[in-house]
Amino acid sequence: MTDIKNATLAYNILIRLVEKSGNLFFSEVEEHFLHESKTLISPYPTAIIGNHVSETDIPALAIVYTRLSPQIKMTIPTREDIMRKGFLIKEFRSKGLTRLLLSLIDKSNIIPSLLGYIGCMAIKRPFRDNSRELLKKGELRDTVDAEWNTLVENIDKGRNLFMFPEGTYNQDGYLNLIKKGVFYLKNKVEDIQFNSFNLTYDSLSFKKAKLHITYGAPFKITKEENSDAVTKIIQDKLGGTYAITLGNLVSYLLLKWEESSQFSIEKFGQSLMHFKNQIMELHPELKVGSELRKLTDTKPLEFVLEKLQKLKYVELSESKVKILGALTAIPKSMNHLKKQNLVLYHKNQLTKHLNKLDAIFESSAKISTI
Repeated sequence: MTDIKNATLAYNILIRLVEKSGNLFFSEVEEHFLHESKTLISPYPTAIIGNHVSETDIPALAIVYTRLSPQIKMTIPTREDIMRKGFLIKEFRSKGLTRLLLSLIDKSNIIPSLLGYIGCMAIKRPFRDNSRELLKKGELRDTVDAEWNTLVENIDKGRNLFMFPEGTYNQDGYLNLIKKGVFYLKNKVEDIQFNSFNLTYDSLSFKKAKLHITYGAPFKITKEENSDAVTKIIQDKLGGTYAITLGNLVSYLLLKWEESSQFSIEKFGQSLMHFKNQIMELHPELKVGSELRKLTDTKPLEFVLEKLQKLKYVELSESKVKILGALTAIPKSMNHLKKQNLVLYHKNQLTKHLNKLDAIFESSAKISTI
């Protein structure tokens, strides 16, 4: 019988410390639940899967951990460089007081020690870390197999597993190609269960990004499911639970217009409010951010538009919005889309919802005619 590694007081305290680091990166965190228990159900053995957005997923994972039921120690596959000294300064490239604080944390070497204690396990990924060298030597496949075997051994020793099936950060705001890790696990671990969470970042509506976490409901994957079927299940679980936020819904509407289009902020705000009301009425299963749910005037919208004006996506004049070419331009590559077109990046979060949103948009003259 497996000795389940239930979380200890010290373990939970360390998780809370990592969670608190999120205050450096998030303006606030809003949580949404698909299960009536308002928890992330995770009996042993469970693999908990999530979408992979950025380095700030680390404190986000700590928040997710606090919602686990029951709370069992985790194994967390982690980039090799995160476990090395000096990671924070290299990764975040912050300035001023934040840089000084991150530098002090780096020098203490507390991050690798802390992450190791809570269950982070350094893994190699293709074309990251030293995987190029391993590939040239013909050793990459053996190394990856060995690391997956270690993950399975950790589950067998009584830990649950956090994993990002995409393997790397998604580049375009939606999901990367789903790797075969989940397919591998369901064949290797007897009676393993799965649950999921989605991280949706709104970088447009606040000075710092707001994080939305949507917690899923438990599900099983049968041994009969082939690799393609497993990939489809994961895409549906992760892609279908992006929260609808002020940032991504404004982005969706702005990208309906061509370069040089102009319209009044007041009418745009009225259309936005009507749109979100229609979404909430027709699709209560979709999770809508509180800043959008409670929207009754154009002030929050004006904040988003002013931010987009600074980034030269729109021009504001005499209470009107003019669409600029940078907003409608489609980059040749979707890599690093957040830097190339922040509006399209946010709109892409809604990829799995587009059929529903398009149907509302096309059927409502109040939305499609500004």
